[in-house]
Amino acid sequence: MIIAEHPAYIQFYPTLTCNQTCHFCFNRKLEPIQDVTLPVFKRLLTVMAAAGIPYIDILGGEPTLHSDLMRMVRLISGFQLKANMSSNGTNLRLLRHLSTTYPKEMLRIGVSLNSDAVSPNLEEYILGYRPVLKSLFNSSGIIPESGRPYLGLPGIDYFLIYPDVLEEADLTRGWPFYRYLRSLEAIKRAFRGVEGVFCAGFIPDIRAYPVLEKVRCPAGTTKLSVLPDGSVFPCYLLFGYPRFALGNLMFDDFETIWHHPLLDYFRHFEKNRCPKKACEYHPVCHGGCPAISYHFSRDLDGPDPRCLRAEAP
Repeated sequence: MIIAEHPAYIQFYPTLTCNQTCHFCFNRKLEPIQDVTLPVFKRLLTVMAAAGIPYIDILGGEPTLHSDLMRMVRLISGFQLKANMSSNGTNLRLLRHLSTTYPKEMLRIGVSLNSDAVSPNLEEYILGYRPVLKSLFNSSGIIPESGRPYLGLPGIDYFLIYPDVLEEADLTRGWPFYRYLRSLEAIKRAFRGVEGVFCAGFIPDIRAYPVLEKVRCPAGTTKLSVLPDGSVFPCYLLFGYPRFALGNLMFDDFETIWHHPLLDYFRHFEKNRCPKKACEYHPVCHGGCPAISYHFSRDLDGPDPRCLRAEAP
C-alpha cells in the first residue's frame, strides 16, 4: 500500500452555485451547500502550506460567482501556493482582471468550451490571454465547433475531457474508454498542445506521478477533494456519499484525515478487474474509475459502466 507524505494537490469547490445547467455537470445532483467563507478558506490554505501541498484546483459550480473570489486568490498568492481555476467563461470582466493581475505561473485559468459558438467577447479574451481550453468528448467523438479554431494555436493548451457519468442517460452520450483514447491519440498527432483528461484509474500518468503505478487511482494518493464547508473526500465523485467523508479541515487534524482507513482501498492495486480482457489497453489499465463504478453498482471494484457498452471489446 502506498501512502505519500501528502497529496500533490487539493481539488476545492468554493461554491456549488452555477449560472448554467449543463447536462454533464458532475455536481448537478448534490444538495446545496453554503459558499465557503474566508476563515474556512484561510484554514484550508494554512493546512496546505503546513503539509507542503503546493497546488489547489478551484472548481465548482462556477467559481467566479463567489463574491470573495478575488480575496481568495490574493490569499493563495500570499501563501505562495499555485492555483488552477476552471470557469465557464461567462464572467469575462473578472477573468480579465485575474489574468492581468496574476501570472500564469501562479494562477492558471481554464475555460470550458462545449457549445457550438463562442461570443466575440470570449474570443477576444481567449486570443488575448491564452487560457487553458477544455472540452468534453461527445457521443460523436468530435470537438465542439466552438473549440476547433483554437486547436494548435501557440500558447493555448487544449484539454479533451473523458466525461463522467452519473445516470443511465449519460451512457448514451459517452464512449468506452478505449475509443476515447484512440481518438485522443489521433488528435494529439494532428495538433500540438492537446492533452487528455481522464481518471488515472484507467491509465496512470506515471511520468508526472510515478506513485500512481502502484495504486488503484489518484484518490488519497495525489489528490483529495474538499467541499465549501471544509469536508474532505477521496474524490469529488464521492461527495454525495457520507460514508466516504474523511473529516473536516475546520475541526480535524490533517494527518488524521490523510491516514484515514477509507483511503487504504485507493492506495492499493493488484490487477485490472475489468471483464473486457480483449481490450488493447487492458494490460496497462487499472480498471477504470472506482467512484463511477460505485455510483452505478455500489461496488468500488465493479467494472466501469462506460466500458461495458455493447461496442466495447
